[in-house]
Parts: sequence; structure tokens; C-alpha cells
Amino acid sequence: MFPDCEVHAIDVNHHPAESVALVERYVAQNGIGLLVGTSLGGYYVLCASVRCPKVAVNPATRPDVMLNQPSMMGHLRYFNPRQDGNWYFDFGPENLLEFRGREFHITPDTYIICSDHDELLGDNRAACRALVAPDHYFETSQIGHRMAPEFTQPGSGHLWQLLQKLK
Repeated sequence: MFPDCEVHAIDVNHHPAESVALVERYVAQNGIGLLVGTSLGGYYVLCASVRCPKVAVNPATRPDVMLNQPSMMGHLRYFNPRQDGNWYFDFGPENLLEFRGREFHITPDTYIICSDHDELLGDNRAACRALVAPDHYFETSQIGHRMAPEFTQPGSGHLWQLLQKLK
């Protein structure tokens, strides 16, 4: 989307304390100027205490509840290849407890984009809307839960338009 920008993608996992610490450390050590995450990654973006603009796309605002589904338990496959070569992880009810009591670090530079038809997390718009200022909350029909090409399309995609403003 922005050929003059360097994109870093780090592997987080289903352990929030470990993943949030990794995100915070990585941002600080690498001078990251914008943090973007989607789904559970969006949750970690909201939890991270960092000094850069943050964009959470379809964040799992209550993973302890939202991930408590039979289809999200057991021996699961990552959606993308990971740097460590692992394709699978185990997730069970004990992992849900790790998400309880975590706090969001919402700053004046926190933005949320929420789909109006998220097939995985359900209607999460009210929870997302309540977290940020009205001009930092955006709804889109361009995606369901997962990012789609039209969402990132230069010039017209909702994510592209927001990132262009923050650039």
C-alpha cells in the first residue's frame, strides 16, 4: 500500500502477557511509527502501551468470551506461515483465563476499524465504538472478519484511507 514504508510483521501467539510484551519491546527497539493488528492481533494492539499511533481492525475485545467456541479449541492451525516454522498450536479453556483482567491502553492516537458483518467474532461494533473517540472509530462493509483486497485498495480501501491520514 505504501511502497516508501517498511512493514514489519511479528509472530504473536495465544498467550497475551507474552505477546503484548513482545509487541511493546519490538515497537520500542525498532522505532515503529504505526502499529496495526487485526483480530487477536488487534486486541494486542489495544493492550500495548506504546508511543505511536495504533490501529485495531476487528479486534477481539473480549477474547475470554469470544474464543470460547468449540471451533476455536483444540489442536489448531495458524492462518499464515510463522517465522519459527510452526503451523499448529493447542488452545484450551485454560488459555481463556489468561485474557481476564488485562487492560487496554487507549491513547489519543488509537483507532478502530470494525466490520459491520464479522462472521467470526459476531457484532462487536458497540464494544469497539465505546473504546475510542467517535472520530477514531470507523465501520466498514468492505470486509467480514478477514481483510479483503478491496479493504486495502490504494485510493479507495477503508484501511488505506485511514493509514493515508496517519502517514
